[in-house]
Amino acid sequence: MPHTISDTVESIAASEMHGAALKALRVSECRYRRLFEAAQDGILLLNFDTAQIEDVNPYLINMLGYSHAEFLGKKLWEVGLLSDTRESRETFERLQTKGYVRYDDQPLKTKSGAQIEVEVVSNAYDCDGIEVIQCNIRNITARRQAERDLTESREHLKQLSVSLQRAREDDRAHFARELHDQLGQSLTALRIDFNNLAIALPTHEPATVSRFAMIDQLIDGMVDTTRQICEELRPGMLDDLGFEAAISSYIKSFTRRFSIPCDLLLDRESYGMDGHLSTALFRIVQEALTNIARHAQASHAMVALQDRGDALLLTIADDGSGLAAGLESERKTYGLLGMRERVDMLGGHLAIDSSPGRGTHIEVCIPKGPQGTP
Repeated sequence: MPHTISDTVESIAASEMHGAALKALRVSECRYRRLFEAAQDGILLLNFDTAQIEDVNPYLINMLGYSHAEFLGKKLWEVGLLSDTRESRETFERLQTKGYVRYDDQPLKTKSGAQIEVEVVSNAYDCDGIEVIQCNIRNITARRQAERDLTESREHLKQLSVSLQRAREDDRAHFARELHDQLGQSLTALRIDFNNLAIALPTHEPATVSRFAMIDQLIDGMVDTTRQICEELRPGMLDDLGFEAAISSYIKSFTRRFSIPCDLLLDRESYGMDGHLSTALFRIVQEALTNIARHAQASHAMVALQDRGDALLLTIADDGSGLAAGLESERKTYGLLGMRERVDMLGGHLAIDSSPGRGTHIEVCIPKGPQGTP
């Protein structure tokens, strides 16, 4: 049957469209091949049915040390990835059914036997009617080592901070003892000498009586100040009677000094703390109440300690003006950095809830040890 002009035109148009489609396909394949070969991650293409490697990019060849030919036809566990055969098969089955598998930290052995750490993301997808599995493999050895180094550095800094805090507490205790023994003895001797002088020089002159009374008050004030400084440096009660008695005494003293009523709520008579924990919690309360007295303009405060079974929960709250400048104020103006350092040393967590006019609520959670001891 003879072709019409219309048939000829349609045939030419179809041929041109087919040629254009082939050209576009070649361009697309060229672009993909360039991306495949230039990628800075390893890429494997697997047969969907057999799990055999059908292609590998240069980056993975350099990473593992195998040649291109040595990869082809192999399965993942034969090139050092997912060395557990059973796990590899289960992974491949998940890929076939779900189309996606990810490993964030997978050991991988190179041809030379070196061990590296990789991140593996595998996808199954359709390519022109053919199911293909693509595995993207990223070398994270350097990143993991940097993370380990950072963790080690943080642990070292934490231990250094612990040592510094303990040395500081030892210095405080030593200075408090020296102050109590030396200055305390001198003030006691001064008191005795003054009393003897007052007895030896009896007088009824108003000016002299007034001067004697003023000196007497001055000596009393020096004694009280010395005692207060010693208690601030290192409360003797903390060492002798423990945290519970020491914090109760401190809060009573706080209420007297600053005329701010402060409730103390303890859900146990004794928490069985060791010296380091009791000192840290005492200092946290001390710092928080000092902040309240200096900055909060509060009319009432509260300190509570609860035993939650697996942790101790310390709460300090006030009804004052609150923190006005968010985290920056929290970090600098109110000097909470020292509290955070103490909490971090104990492996705990510190949370602060505050806003202008609503007061400040501080929670410190300290985990217990494996035997349930603080």
